[in-house]
Amino acid sequence: MVRLKGSFSCVAVYGSLVIFTYLFVAKPSSRPPTDLLDDLEINCTNILQGLKNEKQLELINTKMIEDKLWNSTDRCHTVKSMFRFNEVPLSEEEARFPLSYGLLVYKELSQVLFMLSSIYQPQNEYCIAVGENSASTFLILLEELSDCFPNVHFMKRPPITWGSYEIINSVYDCLKFLSHLKSNWKYFQYLSGVDIPLKTNLEMVRILKSLNGTANVEIKVYENRRLLGQNETESPLPLFKSSLSSLIPRKAANYLASSSIPQQLLEFLRNTWVADEGFWGTLFGNKGLFDVPGSLNFEEWIYFKENARANLTKPTDGWFYYISRHQIWFESGCHNHMKDGSCVFGIGDVSNLLQAKALVAHKLYLTSEPEAYFCLLKEHRRRTLNPDSTFDASKYSELPQVEISQDRPVSELTHLNWIL
Repeated sequence: MVRLKGSFSCVAVYGSLVIFTYLFVAKPSSRPPTDLLDDLEINCTNILQGLKNEKQLELINTKMIEDKLWNSTDRCHTVKSMFRFNEVPLSEEEARFPLSYGLLVYKELSQVLFMLSSIYQPQNEYCIAVGENSASTFLILLEELSDCFPNVHFMKRPPITWGSYEIINSVYDCLKFLSHLKSNWKYFQYLSGVDIPLKTNLEMVRILKSLNGTANVEIKVYENRRLLGQNETESPLPLFKSSLSSLIPRKAANYLASSSIPQQLLEFLRNTWVADEGFWGTLFGNKGLFDVPGSLNFEEWIYFKENARANLTKPTDGWFYYISRHQIWFESGCHNHMKDGSCVFGIGDVSNLLQAKALVAHKLYLTSEPEAYFCLLKEHRRRTLNPDSTFDASKYSELPQVEISQDRPVSELTHLNWIL
């Protein structure tokens, strides 16, 4: 060992060491390290306008991604190197208004991870429910995510198939689990593995604040043919139809988790067709009979819905009340193709999706015009890192003044947080 003589020499060497460390070892990076999404080379300028590029994007090798994760000796490190998961809240406003998600997924691990990483924030909570009939590698790799992220919670469920009772049973169990966490999350939302966020976390926070504790649930008449021979009067509440995707405030989640009515309704719906579409609407549409915080009177809404536009005292911009999920059910509004009765969005739908009021869109596939999916994610990331100063959430809380027949009670109409 050679010892330097003199204090000046020691200081000089120490100073050089500090400079070297800063420049080559510990220099703070102005940008986070790149991931798979960053590394995808796509010219999104045309795509974001709904126009195709001359050269199509090759399908991403999802098997290679899954194999890399499966063969990794440190899967947490590998998943974080391939998918960007924010490690700190991006703003104080977001930190003070955490959200929660219930995810029901069963295949396409890569797409699930792209979606999860896009909505992930360390202050939020995530429940991932997976049916035991999914592939074993899919189950194992998703379960291990809970070891990588303390706010990601895994639930192994009984076999899940399209339209089965276990869909809503699993989502409700996720809601109950999340309601018992000490985390002070404010709103719950359901997502599937083929959904994509249309709003950033900050935008969602501001939108949900404007709802002021009101649930946002699709409102439709329940078709009796769904009962498959059961007697509707045996239901604990009058039935309404709604999408599985709903925005549920924390107070409502706590209320539902402690009440016996949801479980009674689940049992009644067990042998109906597509049980999940009779659940949230029924629970949140019977204010007065079942007074869930944030609930509405759906009967009154359905009564004046058809005539409301003609009675408005001010013009509207064409928006509707339901903002949880954007989904197209008719072929004429779909620019890609239909699958199971709804649109698989593609490049021609991108510009419309960017203008949609909803928080998420359903559905996009990596195997069908993947440029649409990845350019939407890239645009979502851009706005996440560079918030849009012109984004206005106040329009989500506007309630047009509606005049309807005085022989109908309208006491609950003031609770409606919808936009016509």
